[in-house]
Amino acid sequence: MKKRSRIVSLGVLALTLTMMSTCLMGATMARYVTEVTGSATAKVAAWSFKANGETSTLTAIDLGADGKRNAYNGTDVAAEVIAPGTSGKFDIAIDGTGSEVGIDYVVNIASASGTTLPSDMTFKVDNAAYTLGEKIEGTIDYSNAANSMKKTITVNWEWPFDETDNKESNDNAYADNDWTLAITITGKQTTPETTAATP
Repeated sequence: MKKRSRIVSLGVLALTLTMMSTCLMGATMARYVTEVTGSATAKVAAWSFKANGETSTLTAIDLGADGKRNAYNGTDVAAEVIAPGTSGKFDIAIDGTGSEVGIDYVVNIASASGTTLPSDMTFKVDNAAYTLGEKIEGTIDYSNAANSMKKTITVNWEWPFDETDNKESNDNAYADNDWTLAITITGKQTTPETTAATP
């Protein structure tokens, strides 16, 4: 009987301790709790870049075509070909309309693999001498004004005619050849620059 009384006493003691710790824990854990939720939003700037109306591959520019080659007497030079003494020009129209960022552009015009041009053939870009393979660089600042994000680069070409050419210095090696100029136009977003905060 004494043994049973001890067990009951231990049980009562354990129950009392459990209740006390529950009360203490309850008092320790009591607090105000508020949870505030929300979100952050952003509209991403639009990007648009075209060259001669294309977004990936330019339609080939034919230097001998009307508008790309100056007009000549039909009894001197056949239509749609170039020859010593001919000249012309073509445009590369860069268009960033629709972009919401400034654009840095790079244009490169070079002789394609397998094409060798006469050493006296000359090119000018916007009336300044241009050597094939050089980068033509510029920036179009962001603006939402009509036609403000457009730039036209005019390339003039000339194959000079030399009346003193002889059998050693003539251009016969270029007769009846097909030439290809490789043109690459790259547009990149202008690096954003921070401005001083307004008080």
